[in-house]
Amino acid sequence: GVQAIPDSRFAAYRTNHAGYAELVGTALNHVSYTLAGRIDDNSDFDSHTTYRVGTSVPLSSSTRARASLSTAYNAPAFSQLRPTLYTAGSPGLSPERARSWEAGVEQTVRSGLARVSVSYFNQSFFDLIQYLAGGPPEFKGGYANLAEAESNGYEMEADLAPPGIVSASASFTHARPRVARVSSGYAGSLVPGEALIRRPTHSGTASMKLTPRRGSFALTASYVGERPDVDFNQFPSPTVTLPAYTRIDVSGLIDIWKAGNGSSLSLTGRVENALDREYETVLHYPAPGRTILVGARYSGSL
Repeated sequence: GVQAIPDSRFAAYRTNHAGYAELVGTALNHVSYTLAGRIDDNSDFDSHTTYRVGTSVPLSSSTRARASLSTAYNAPAFSQLRPTLYTAGSPGLSPERARSWEAGVEQTVRSGLARVSVSYFNQSFFDLIQYLAGGPPEFKGGYANLAEAESNGYEMEADLAPPGIVSASASFTHARPRVARVSSGYAGSLVPGEALIRRPTHSGTASMKLTPRRGSFALTASYVGERPDVDFNQFPSPTVTLPAYTRIDVSGLIDIWKAGNGSSLSLTGRVENALDREYETVLHYPAPGRTILVGARYSGSL
Protein backbone atom coordinates (compact mmCIF):
# COMPACT_ATOMS: atom_id res chain seq x y z
CA GLY A 1 0.00 0.00 0.00
CA VAL A 2 0.89 3.67 -0.23
CA GLN A 3 2.10 5.24 3.01
CA ALA A 4 0.69 8.70 3.73
CA ILE A 5 3.22 11.42 4.47
CA PRO A 6 2.15 13.58 7.41
CA ASP A 7 2.08 17.34 6.94
CA SER A 8 1.28 20.47 8.94
CA ARG A 9 -1.47 21.95 6.77
CA PHE A 10 -4.39 23.67 8.45
CA ALA A 11 -6.95 26.31 7.52
CA ALA A 12 -7.33 29.44 9.60
CA TYR A 13 -8.81 32.89 9.17
CA ARG A 14 -8.29 36.13 11.05
CA THR A 15 -9.24 39.75 10.44
CA ASN A 16 -7.56 42.80 11.94
CA HIS A 17 -8.87 46.35 11.79
CA ALA A 18 -6.64 49.17 12.96
CA GLY A 19 -6.72 52.93 13.25
CA TYR A 20 -3.89 55.24 14.16
CA ALA A 21 -3.06 58.92 14.48
CA GLU A 22 0.21 60.81 14.89
CA LEU A 23 1.05 64.39 15.75
CA VAL A 24 4.59 65.69 15.21
CA GLY A 25 5.48 69.29 15.95
CA THR A 26 7.81 71.88 17.42
CA ALA A 27 6.88 74.11 20.32
CA LEU A 28 8.56 77.20 21.76
CA ASN A 29 12.36 77.28 22.09
CA HIS A 30 12.78 74.47 19.53
CA VAL A 31 11.22 71.77 21.71
CA SER A 32 10.07 68.97 19.39
CA TYR A 33 7.45 66.38 20.30
CA THR A 34 5.70 63.28 18.97
CA LEU A 35 2.28 61.98 20.03
CA ALA A 36 0.95 58.80 18.44
CA GLY A 37 -1.78 56.28 19.18
CA ARG A 38 -3.14 53.11 17.56
CA ILE A 39 -6.11 50.80 18.13
CA ASP A 40 -6.04 47.18 16.88
CA ASP A 41 -9.21 45.10 16.72
CA ASN A 42 -8.23 41.45 16.14
CA SER A 43 -10.97 38.89 15.47
CA ASP A 44 -9.17 36.30 17.63
CA PHE A 45 -8.49 38.64 20.56
CA ASP A 46 -9.83 41.74 22.25
CA SER A 47 -9.03 45.25 21.06
CA HIS A 48 -5.67 46.67 22.11
CA THR A 49 -4.54 50.29 22.31
CA THR A 50 -0.89 51.27 21.99
CA TYR A 51 0.78 54.68 22.06
CA ARG A 52 4.06 56.54 21.76
CA VAL A 53 5.05 59.91 23.24
CA GLY A 54 8.44 61.52 22.86
CA THR A 55 10.20 64.84 23.15
CA SER A 56 13.56 66.45 22.43
CA VAL A 57 14.58 69.52 24.40
CA PRO A 58 17.57 71.78 23.63
CA LEU A 59 19.88 72.30 26.59
CA SER A 60 22.28 74.50 24.62
CA SER A 61 23.06 75.29 20.99
CA SER A 62 24.81 71.91 20.60
CA THR A 63 23.20 69.69 23.27
CA ARG A 64 19.74 68.14 23.38
CA ALA A 65 17.99 65.90 25.90
CA ARG A 66 15.46 63.38 24.63
CA ALA A 67 12.97 60.98 26.16
CA SER A 68 10.21 58.68 24.96
CA LEU A 69 7.60 56.24 26.28
CA SER A 70 5.83 53.65 24.13
CA THR A 71 3.80 50.45 24.24
CA ALA A 72 3.47 47.56 21.78
CA TYR A 73 1.20 44.57 21.11
CA ASN A 74 1.77 41.33 19.16
CA ALA A 75 -0.86 38.65 18.54
CA PRO A 76 0.23 34.97 18.54
CA ALA A 77 0.95 33.43 15.14
CA PHE A 78 -1.32 30.75 13.65
CA SER A 79 1.44 28.14 14.02
CA GLN A 80 1.69 28.92 17.75
CA LEU A 81 -2.02 28.55 18.38
CA ARG A 82 -2.72 25.45 16.27
CA PRO A 83 -1.02 22.02 16.19
CA THR A 84 1.57 21.36 13.49
CA LEU A 85 3.67 18.38 12.51
CA TYR A 86 6.23 19.20 15.21
CA THR A 87 4.28 21.18 17.83
CA ALA A 88 1.17 20.82 19.91
CA GLY A 89 -1.44 23.54 19.68
CA SER A 90 -1.62 26.26 22.33
CA PRO A 91 -5.09 27.81 21.87
CA GLY A 92 -4.97 29.55 25.24
CA LEU A 93 -2.09 31.88 24.34
CA SER A 94 -2.47 35.57 25.10
CA PRO A 95 -1.00 38.36 22.94
CA GLU A 96 2.42 39.69 23.88
CA ARG A 97 2.51 43.22 25.28
CA ALA A 98 5.45 45.53 25.90
CA ARG A 99 6.20 48.88 27.48
CA SER A 100 9.43 50.77 26.84
CA TRP A 101 10.94 54.06 27.91
CA GLU A 102 14.28 55.67 27.25
CA ALA A 103 16.13 58.88 28.07
CA GLY A 104 19.34 60.23 26.67
CA VAL A 105 21.56 63.14 25.71
CA GLU A 106 22.79 64.08 22.24
CA GLN A 107 25.85 66.26 21.62
CA THR A 108 26.68 67.88 18.28
CA VAL A 109 30.30 68.85 17.62
CA ARG A 110 31.53 71.63 15.32
CA SER A 111 28.24 72.52 13.63
CA GLY A 112 27.22 69.01 12.69
CA LEU A 113 30.65 67.61 11.85
CA ALA A 114 30.07 64.89 14.45
CA ARG A 115 27.26 63.75 16.70
CA VAL A 116 27.50 61.62 19.85
CA SER A 117 24.57 60.32 21.91
CA VAL A 118 24.14 58.17 25.00
CA SER A 119 20.80 56.81 26.17
CA TYR A 120 19.39 54.48 28.81
CA PHE A 121 16.45 52.22 27.97
CA ASN A 122 14.10 50.06 29.99
CA GLN A 123 11.79 47.52 28.34
CA SER A 124 9.14 45.37 30.02
CA PHE A 125 7.48 42.45 28.24
CA PHE A 126 4.20 40.96 29.45
CA ASP A 127 2.90 37.52 28.43
CA LEU A 128 6.03 36.95 26.35
CA ILE A 129 5.54 33.82 24.21
CA GLN A 130 8.20 31.14 24.71
CA TYR A 131 8.68 27.74 23.09
CA LEU A 132 8.55 24.71 25.40
CA ALA A 133 10.21 21.43 24.50
CA GLY A 134 7.95 18.37 24.48
CA GLY A 135 8.60 15.08 26.22
CA PRO A 136 8.18 11.44 25.21
CA PRO A 137 6.71 9.69 23.40
CA GLU A 138 6.07 12.24 20.59
CA PHE A 139 8.42 15.02 21.82
CA LYS A 140 6.07 17.65 20.45
CA GLY A 141 6.78 21.04 21.91
CA GLY A 142 4.39 23.94 22.33
CA TYR A 143 4.17 27.55 23.41
CA ALA A 144 3.30 29.29 26.66
CA ASN A 145 3.16 32.82 28.07
CA LEU A 146 5.71 33.99 30.59
CA ALA A 147 4.27 36.41 33.10
CA GLU A 148 6.90 39.13 32.62
CA ALA A 149 10.38 39.73 31.21
CA GLU A 150 12.54 42.84 31.05
CA SER A 151 15.55 44.25 29.28
CA ASN A 152 17.39 47.36 30.37
CA GLY A 153 20.72 48.84 29.46
CA TYR A 154 22.38 51.64 27.55
CA GLU A 155 23.20 52.51 23.98
CA MET A 156 25.91 54.73 22.54
CA GLU A 157 25.94 56.15 19.01
CA ALA A 158 28.40 58.26 17.05
CA ASP A 159 28.18 59.79 13.57
CA LEU A 160 31.01 61.49 11.72
CA ALA A 161 30.29 63.57 8.61
CA PRO A 162 33.34 65.65 7.63
CA PRO A 163 33.38 67.65 4.40
CA GLY A 164 33.99 65.38 1.43
CA ILE A 165 32.76 62.00 0.32
CA VAL A 166 33.54 59.93 3.46
CA SER A 167 31.21 59.51 6.45
CA ALA A 168 31.08 56.97 9.27
CA SER A 169 28.84 55.82 12.10
CA ALA A 170 29.00 53.37 14.98
CA SER A 171 26.75 52.11 17.75
CA PHE A 172 27.09 49.85 20.78
CA THR A 173 24.36 48.35 22.96
CA HIS A 174 24.66 46.71 26.38
CA ALA A 175 21.45 45.03 27.51
CA ARG A 176 20.31 42.67 30.27
CA PRO A 177 17.33 40.67 28.95
CA ARG A 178 16.02 38.68 31.90
CA VAL A 179 12.96 36.79 33.11
CA ALA A 180 11.26 39.00 35.70
CA ARG A 181 8.36 36.80 36.80
CA VAL A 182 6.66 33.56 35.72
CA SER A 183 2.96 32.79 35.81
CA SER A 184 1.53 29.98 37.89
CA GLY A 185 0.57 28.04 34.76
CA TYR A 186 3.96 28.31 33.05
CA ALA A 187 5.49 24.84 32.59
CA GLY A 188 8.84 25.79 31.08
CA SER A 189 12.30 25.74 32.62
CA LEU A 190 12.93 29.50 32.76
CA VAL A 191 13.06 31.02 36.24
CA PRO A 192 13.11 34.65 37.44
CA GLY A 193 16.53 36.21 36.89
CA GLU A 194 17.52 33.86 34.06
CA ALA A 195 18.66 35.34 30.74
CA LEU A 196 16.25 35.21 27.81
CA ILE A 197 17.39 32.93 25.00
CA ARG A 198 18.95 34.27 21.77
CA ARG A 199 19.30 37.81 23.10
CA PRO A 200 22.90 39.04 23.38
CA THR A 201 24.23 41.20 26.17
CA HIS A 202 26.56 43.06 23.81
CA SER A 203 25.94 44.07 20.21
CA GLY A 204 27.09 46.82 17.89
CA THR A 205 27.61 48.06 14.36
CA ALA A 206 30.18 50.19 12.56
CA SER A 207 29.92 51.46 9.01
CA MET A 208 31.79 53.65 6.56
CA LYS A 209 30.16 55.24 3.53
CA LEU A 210 31.64 56.78 0.39
CA THR A 211 29.44 59.09 -1.68
CA PRO A 212 31.21 60.06 -4.90
CA ARG A 213 29.33 62.14 -7.44
CA ARG A 214 27.75 59.24 -9.33
CA GLY A 215 27.00 56.71 -6.60
CA SER A 216 27.55 55.47 -3.08
CA PHE A 217 29.40 52.59 -1.41
CA ALA A 218 29.08 51.29 2.14
CA LEU A 219 30.98 48.84 4.33
CA THR A 220 29.19 47.64 7.47
CA ALA A 221 30.38 45.40 10.29
CA SER A 222 27.78 43.94 12.68
CA TYR A 223 28.79 42.34 15.98
CA VAL A 224 26.55 40.04 18.05
CA GLY A 225 27.90 38.82 21.37
CA GLU A 226 27.41 35.51 23.15
CA ARG A 227 23.82 34.60 23.96
CA PRO A 228 22.08 31.58 25.49
CA ASP A 229 20.00 29.11 23.53
CA VAL A 230 18.32 25.78 24.26
CA ASP A 231 19.29 22.50 22.59
CA PHE A 232 15.89 21.05 21.73
CA ASN A 233 17.56 18.03 20.11
CA GLN A 234 18.03 16.61 23.61
CA PHE A 235 15.58 15.80 26.36
CA PRO A 236 15.62 17.30 28.86
CA SER A 237 16.86 20.25 26.78
CA PRO A 238 20.04 21.84 28.19
CA THR A 239 20.94 25.53 27.90
CA VAL A 240 23.98 26.22 25.71
CA THR A 241 25.89 29.34 24.71
CA LEU A 242 26.00 30.48 21.10
CA PRO A 243 29.40 32.05 20.27
CA ALA A 244 29.79 35.68 19.28
CA TYR A 245 30.21 36.57 15.62
CA THR A 246 30.94 39.53 13.36
CA ARG A 247 29.37 39.86 9.92
CA ILE A 248 30.65 42.11 7.12
CA ASP A 249 28.26 43.49 4.49
CA VAL A 250 29.16 45.55 1.42
CA SER A 251 26.73 47.55 -0.69
CA GLY A 252 26.93 50.02 -3.54
CA LEU A 253 24.98 52.05 -6.08
CA ILE A 254 26.22 53.53 -9.38
CA ASP A 255 24.22 56.00 -11.47
CA ILE A 256 24.40 55.04 -15.14
CA TRP A 257 21.85 57.51 -16.53
CA LYS A 258 20.32 60.81 -15.45
CA ALA A 259 17.82 63.03 -17.23
CA GLY A 260 17.25 66.74 -16.90
CA ASN A 261 13.83 66.19 -15.27
CA GLY A 262 15.39 64.33 -12.35
CA SER A 263 14.80 60.80 -13.61
CA SER A 264 17.69 58.36 -13.12
CA LEU A 265 18.69 54.74 -13.56
CA SER A 266 21.16 53.09 -11.20
CA LEU A 267 22.79 49.71 -10.78
CA THR A 268 22.72 48.34 -7.23
CA GLY A 269 24.69 45.61 -5.56
CA ARG A 270 24.94 44.08 -2.10
CA VAL A 271 27.13 41.35 -0.66
CA GLU A 272 25.84 39.99 2.64
CA ASN A 273 28.27 38.07 4.85
CA ALA A 274 31.06 39.05 2.48
CA LEU A 275 33.71 37.00 4.34
CA ASP A 276 31.48 33.90 4.23
CA ARG A 277 31.51 33.62 8.01
CA GLU A 278 29.91 30.52 9.54
CA TYR A 279 27.60 31.29 12.46
CA GLU A 280 24.20 30.41 13.91
CA THR A 281 21.49 32.81 15.01
CA VAL A 282 19.48 29.78 16.23
CA LEU A 283 21.15 26.60 17.45
CA HIS A 284 21.50 23.94 14.71
CA TYR A 285 20.33 26.39 12.00
CA PRO A 286 23.39 27.75 10.15
CA ALA A 287 23.00 31.27 8.81
CA PRO A 288 23.31 31.83 5.04
CA GLY A 289 26.84 32.10 3.69
CA ARG A 290 28.02 34.77 1.30
CA THR A 291 25.01 36.16 -0.57
CA ILE A 292 25.36 38.38 -3.66
CA LEU A 293 22.43 40.47 -4.89
CA VAL A 294 22.51 42.62 -8.03
CA GLY A 295 19.72 44.83 -9.29
CA ALA A 296 18.67 48.10 -10.87
CA ARG A 297 16.75 51.10 -9.57
CA TYR A 298 14.76 53.65 -11.56
CA SER A 299 13.62 56.94 -10.06
CA GLY A 300 11.35 59.37 -11.83
CA SER A 301 8.04 59.56 -13.67
CA LEU A 302 6.75 57.08 -16.23
